[in-house]
Amino acid sequence: MITSYYHDPAIDTTLTAPNQLDIRLKLPKEATHVQITLWNKAKRAEATTKQLDMYRWAESEDYAYYRFIWTSMEPRVRYLQYTFKYNMEGRDQWLTANGLADQEEHTVKFEVPNGGDRDSIHSPSWIRDRVWYQIFPERFNNGNSTNDPADVEPWGTAPTRDNAMGGDLQGIIQKLDYLKELGINALYLNPIFKAKSNHKYDTLDYFTIDPHFGTIEDLKQLTRECHQLGIKVVLDLVINHCGYDHPIFQDIVQNGENSQYRDWFYIREFPVTLSNYKYDSVWYFEWMPKLKTSNPQVKQYIFDIVSFWQSETGIDGWRIDVADEVEVSFLRELNSHVKKINANSFIISEIWHDAKTLMMTGGTDSVMNYDLRSILFDYVIDRSINIKQFHARLVRFIHRYSSAELNQMFNLLGSHDTERIMTRCKERTDILNLLVAFQYMMPGNPVIYYGDELRLVGENDPGCRACMPWDRDYANEFFWKDMQQWNSLKTTESALQEGSIEIQYCATEELYLVKRRLNTQTFNLIVNFSNTEKSVGEAMTSLNIQNMQSSPITFSATNKDVIVSNQFILFKQNLS
Repeated sequence: MITSYYHDPAIDTTLTAPNQLDIRLKLPKEATHVQITLWNKAKRAEATTKQLDMYRWAESEDYAYYRFIWTSMEPRVRYLQYTFKYNMEGRDQWLTANGLADQEEHTVKFEVPNGGDRDSIHSPSWIRDRVWYQIFPERFNNGNSTNDPADVEPWGTAPTRDNAMGGDLQGIIQKLDYLKELGINALYLNPIFKAKSNHKYDTLDYFTIDPHFGTIEDLKQLTRECHQLGIKVVLDLVINHCGYDHPIFQDIVQNGENSQYRDWFYIREFPVTLSNYKYDSVWYFEWMPKLKTSNPQVKQYIFDIVSFWQSETGIDGWRIDVADEVEVSFLRELNSHVKKINANSFIISEIWHDAKTLMMTGGTDSVMNYDLRSILFDYVIDRSINIKQFHARLVRFIHRYSSAELNQMFNLLGSHDTERIMTRCKERTDILNLLVAFQYMMPGNPVIYYGDELRLVGENDPGCRACMPWDRDYANEFFWKDMQQWNSLKTTESALQEGSIEIQYCATEELYLVKRRLNTQTFNLIVNFSNTEKSVGEAMTSLNIQNMQSSPITFSATNKDVIVSNQFILFKQNLS
């Protein structure tokens, strides 16, 4: 008995523009001739019914997955109703809002009554072709030694959780040519506002650049020069919590229940002293008390912060720290406020798990895609799952989101909160190459954590926060050149920016195929996960790839005739 489980309109139908829907469907693999029937219920007498084929993009062991992008002829979706039809074992079946039916029935339809102007996925015009570069400012480059902390250590000293190396905003400005040469066109900076720590997640003043990083004029210069190079700039916004020594929290410490700010935080017990139980804090870390965003005064305070920096410096958006700990209702309000200042602004949220709820409720535009990262790591690095399980998880992930949501995901392999990706790969460049290939072929925006293009190593904090080694001859390093080539493909090839995706595998040969297609252009990534090399012809036969009349795109590790164990080959096709 097929139930609405196979199509849940609350999750599987997404308004990607006021006049466009992304509709997804999961059916038994044996289903054929799958179609969607759509009509305008207010104009049914005018024969508006359309019966259209759905796009089958993947199969798992038992199921097939379909997607359909419907665009209304009107400025927005209005009074839309739909059902599905398919054939099973020679008999037509209909899937309606009440489940399975043996005959066409329009009274129990799925329905989307209206495409609200602010309910669709927010996709600024610039987002699809981005390659992000994440910078931990204290460790990227020291461009102005006069603002160094008094206890600054020599550049390249082993990182600790407390030491300082002198990195700053001028250091980033001085290396913009390097970023442009690498092919970067978007920057995400870890916190730069005044704080005590080297990581700056314990904010003391949200309206001041940390004096060891520079001034507001430095940020204006950075943003201006980035924009001249076609590079977008996003700042870290830490509003789930502030630093214990923030003047507002210290007012509570000093004045207790008489403080005018007593309701700005989740205070459990007075008097307030440094504690992990007297007030809520992030991860029970007493140095970072949690702000109460349900308080209208706190909400306005945060609105004032984003208004100030966007208006004064022209930054392009925000990354919300620990967004899964912030009220969803507040994130929706914040998102709306940010867009009022600049409609082309973009918000990325830190989420370490499934992020569908936050995205579908309008709380963010994108998320740090740790969910995809986990799927890739479990198979490509750890082999803790088999290729069938890997495929099933990847299919579920892609099916869960609309194409518009997928195309602007923040696809990372490492960050300031993880071990270096080269360390995670046990310093095996062949494994790293596979991960990068998936990272750039999957829908979304690839992210490079500073130094990963040089295959830096280091365990999680503080090891992942070492200084950028500017004495390296990076232009002659093969992996750096590979990353430069991937960046060029992502920023120039429309199929890798917004093309449809198809994925399949051959379990017996441990081969995997990722296909991106847009109009007449197709990219085919063939990955060999087995322990034996395979000819390209053998791999194509195993994956049922036909009529591949094109040459491979050559990377340093690519052989044109043979796919070595733990390697890949990438083909580009231009079809007439």
